[in-house]
Amino acid sequence: MSTLDLSDRNLLSTLDLSVDEVREVVELALEIKHGAHRPDFRGRVAALLFFNPSVRTRLSSEAAISRFGGSAVAFHAGKDTWNFECRDGVVMDGATQEHVRELAPVISRMSDVVGIRKSELITVGNADAGVTSDYRELKRDEFLHAFAEHAEVPVINLESNTWHPMQGLADAMTMVEALGDPRGRKYVLTWAWHPKSLPVATPHSQLLAAADLGMDVTILRPDGWSLDQEVVAAARSRAEALGGGVRESDDVEAAYRGAHVVCAKAWGSLDYYGRFAEEAHAKRVLREGWIVDAAKMARTDGARFLHCLPVRRNVVVADAVLDGPWSAVKDEAENRLWTAAAIYVAMLGGGR
Repeated sequence: MSTLDLSDRNLLSTLDLSVDEVREVVELALEIKHGAHRPDFRGRVAALLFFNPSVRTRLSSEAAISRFGGSAVAFHAGKDTWNFECRDGVVMDGATQEHVRELAPVISRMSDVVGIRKSELITVGNADAGVTSDYRELKRDEFLHAFAEHAEVPVINLESNTWHPMQGLADAMTMVEALGDPRGRKYVLTWAWHPKSLPVATPHSQLLAAADLGMDVTILRPDGWSLDQEVVAAARSRAEALGGGVRESDDVEAAYRGAHVVCAKAWGSLDYYGRFAEEAHAKRVLREGWIVDAAKMARTDGARFLHCLPVRRNVVVADAVLDGPWSAVKDEAENRLWTAAAIYVAMLGGGR
């Protein structure tokens, strides 16, 4: 039985875990999935605060505790709740009614763990979020960190502007299932064209997932669409410690050649944050060359295809890939449940 104890810690990024702890979470999730470990969450409550739409994250966060005897209470912030403030010293005579200095401890005293999804760029449809801040401001994830500072129970990041650790853990589990020992295997994280500018949180965490497994990672992206270089450097350091590596490239053919995993994700240019009309104009020439199609997958070494979902068919990835033998997206989505259960075990002492 796992002895991983996160009861006095937050999970705001997988950088909050050591490489060994990431592997422990994956191994525990596999045990839970296959019935070798059954958590006991009776009487435990997860409070889930969503500022953005969610399907897999909300369902996995609720189901992971509910199916083992606990309960989850989900709030849609701003619709089910008051408007929240997180800045210190602010005069609250405007649109906000409740400060995290009261919100976080009150929710903590009514629950055992808190999950928060808050990203300024996530919207429904094709409309941009109307954000004018640059990436340096948004990457601070101000509300999430303020809540965690004042909370009295563990806090889980369910996606922010910078990180999506629960997606990263599910990806790691999926790759271990598919490859056994992924060390040294070739992993390609490929940018894809998208009609909107999307957050970098998911690709950051997917990059770390592969690095934490010691894989040979290629970040495939057009010029001007690099990820946060601090994140890339952290991933490279963790990968190299396990015998892997991280490189960046815009050579599509070379990147796919011999790959064992291809993970597609659209993300916005950090240079264009807050100037999305300009970004749309700059990337218009990239649409045709960056879709994941059968011809590209045929260059791989029987690679498994990953995507966090939801995905726009025949924009990000072709039907032939999603419906073909390469696709592991359904397994990847299911594993959100089992890795969430493993995190709850570590935070709640679920094997009591």
